[in-house]
Amino acid sequence: MTHIAEFGARDCSAPQIKGWCPGALQPMLSGDGLLMRPKILGSRLSLSQASEVAGVARDCGNGLIDLSQRAQLQLRGLSEKCFAQAIMRLACAGLTARDMRLEAALNILSSPLPGNADAVVESLAQAFPSDQALGSLPGKFLFLVDDGSPGLDDVLADVRIEISGDAVCVVAEGARDVAARVSPTEAAEAAMALARAFVRLRTAAPFERRRMRALTAELGVEAVFREAGLRAEPHRDAWPRANPGGLIGAGTIGETHFACLGVGYARLDAAQLSRLVLEAEDCGATELRLSPWRMILVPLPSRADAEHLVNAAGALGFVVDETDPRLTVLACSGAPDCPQALSATRVALDELAPLAARLGAGGVGLHVSGCVKGCARPAPAPATLVARGDNLFDLIFDGDVNGEPFARGVNPVTAARLMAQRAEETGR
Repeated sequence: MTHIAEFGARDCSAPQIKGWCPGALQPMLSGDGLLMRPKILGSRLSLSQASEVAGVARDCGNGLIDLSQRAQLQLRGLSEKCFAQAIMRLACAGLTARDMRLEAALNILSSPLPGNADAVVESLAQAFPSDQALGSLPGKFLFLVDDGSPGLDDVLADVRIEISGDAVCVVAEGARDVAARVSPTEAAEAAMALARAFVRLRTAAPFERRRMRALTAELGVEAVFREAGLRAEPHRDAWPRANPGGLIGAGTIGETHFACLGVGYARLDAAQLSRLVLEAEDCGATELRLSPWRMILVPLPSRADAEHLVNAAGALGFVVDETDPRLTVLACSGAPDCPQALSATRVALDELAPLAARLGAGGVGLHVSGCVKGCARPAPAPATLVARGDNLFDLIFDGDVNGEPFARGVNPVTAARLMAQRAEETGR
């Protein structure tokens, strides 16, 4: 049975915190129709699955597809009359969960290239559904499997599985300085043990303790590991923080050749994805790997194949140059797509992107948010624009959406002028 979750009456002063993400079986009603996410585990899509996702977006939605910071694809603008067809097609492609409870609870993000993470993801995905207790996990709870290809140190997840050769460390978010050391075959069970401990320990305050970092901050990581039956030992992150921009283009890590393609402003359309699948297949690829950095990585047989695909993808509108300023901007869907947004957020991105690139110095330079929730980026940014009304924004420097504004109620033209001044003053 499928359930459509609707937004309630809009309260501009207090945007609703949903505490869950749309799925396939439980889409969310938004300003442009239904939002639906295929169930993608471990950030991997076969080419046939990717082709079906594009087809569903084209035939059942408005053709727009967002790539989320959790390495998931979100199909936009689906109509209620055809979402049953969409579910059936996604299910036939292996992109739905058994039921809504499992769909919400089982969320796995993994390193975006083939490696040791794949076997652990498979073990976790197979063992998880039979554990009834884990069905009580909140909808945003996230497992992360990181084998360093490349490292995911910058991604927040409730339970982390870090793999370095035969050494595996299981970490609870909010206390990365300790971990349980286990063998690769024990990794999935240890991660689920931490998740079960989380379920039991949060019952007294389920809303306040809806993420692992809140639980470890309140009760202490030792209590969580003790409840899980695991021994906590001192730990350091297994892998250094990746430089996502440096991945763009044709690359090789270890023995894996790949094409890394940026998705401008984290949005592509169905035709673009369909054509990418065809080009990737011609180059010898079998799958797409999604990343939390608004990039798609495509493993390929040779470096020459990777270079060929990069050239083809550039013609399709993907970002294939690490200096492309589109990589430095994060923006939510904004109005009218999101009923909680107070303004459109994407109308001036091309004009603001070069300034964001100057301020970002190789990373994200601008976050544009349609409301104070800051869905696209919880962290601070060199420049943040928060919508306050129709095409008017508060501009915050070196802060998040709750920071002190440098200027209030400015339009994008004024914001661009102030950002340019800031870049000059800071020597960027």
